[in-house]
Amino acid sequence: MKISPWYVIGALTAALAWAATHATAYPMDDHFHYQLFIETLAAGKLDLSIPGFHGMNMLVVPWYWISHSPIAQIEFQMASGVLLPFFAFLATRELFKSTWHGVVFAIIIALMPFHAFGSLRGYMVATYNCLFFLTIYGAAKGAKWTWLPFGFSIISLPFSLALIPLLIYLTPKSNELLWKRYRYIGYGLIIPTIYVLVQIYQVGQINVGVHQEFNQMSVWGGPKRMFLNAAHSIQILFSVHNYYFIDPAKTGHGNMLHTSPLLVMLGIFALIAHKEYFKNAWFALSLFLGFAIGIGLNIALDHMDDFYMQTGVYFIMFAALPVLKKYPLWIPLVLATLQFQWLYFYLQFGKVFALGPSFFVVPVLVDIAFVVLAGWYLLGIYRKRSF
Repeated sequence: MKISPWYVIGALTAALAWAATHATAYPMDDHFHYQLFIETLAAGKLDLSIPGFHGMNMLVVPWYWISHSPIAQIEFQMASGVLLPFFAFLATRELFKSTWHGVVFAIIIALMPFHAFGSLRGYMVATYNCLFFLTIYGAAKGAKWTWLPFGFSIISLPFSLALIPLLIYLTPKSNELLWKRYRYIGYGLIIPTIYVLVQIYQVGQINVGVHQEFNQMSVWGGPKRMFLNAAHSIQILFSVHNYYFIDPAKTGHGNMLHTSPLLVMLGIFALIAHKEYFKNAWFALSLFLGFAIGIGLNIALDHMDDFYMQTGVYFIMFAALPVLKKYPLWIPLVLATLQFQWLYFYLQFGKVFALGPSFFVVPVLVDIAFVVLAGWYLLGIYRKRSF
């Protein structure tokens, strides 16, 4: 039974849109900084003294001009969350040159509610992740515009610097000088360079997101803190999150993995046994370096959080796909462990966002589709054996 991948992506997008429109936005903390920046920029003033990383907020301005909505930032983030499977599909299909890999990764991304529905409170991760995937898609296609989403992703969250090894790998070989061959990476880095220079001119320092107590000097953790952060990153990656050294009595939604820990395990295994799962060792190395840089940047900072770690986690999730392809019996286990995120999100935000049964339409849709396809596959095996 062959199904067009666009039917799958369309169904995932529609399900996310249905769930999003049946939830209630509840602006919190970060949103008010982001919305203020958008309204200020829409009025013609670039004010980088407003706390936050504002790359994605700059993109919201046209929507604010149209809507004049007091939650334009949340609306744009929610739209980005709905489109996450689409961009994830494009990026992964192009990266692996395989529709199967693209569809499976899109389903996995659709089953990560913290990254789509976290937008309801004003978190920035949805648009950032779209920029992240769009950069990979552009680089894998050799598109000249790749530097734009890359640059804006950095000034949305600087962890996307972890993309550089993969971008280098995806750049076609040529006899051009290095600076010319990798010029789109350099063009992308110009955007955060200008951003930082303007902010230093306006504020006298580099703002570390909405954390006004930090600047470019004080945000780095010392050796002890980095050691504890590294230990905590292992807890998060494998969801062993029963103890958090900052607040031992409480484990928040930022202190747990937002995807299946099996994907982390399989991705690490694939990179160790890269000769079995990757035809090109440089591809495997670029994924490992992206993972190491993404997690390492977070370890070096004062604050450890899965929302910040996710950039690094994406690379390990990419690495897990060849294992799922070769050993599909892992797929139902991964699918089963992805379900818990919906429970965790509902427990954390169910009342705040007025979440009802519609919130669970995405996992229910995926589960039903899996049962139907698995039944069809088993029926085919039975028929072959019967005849």
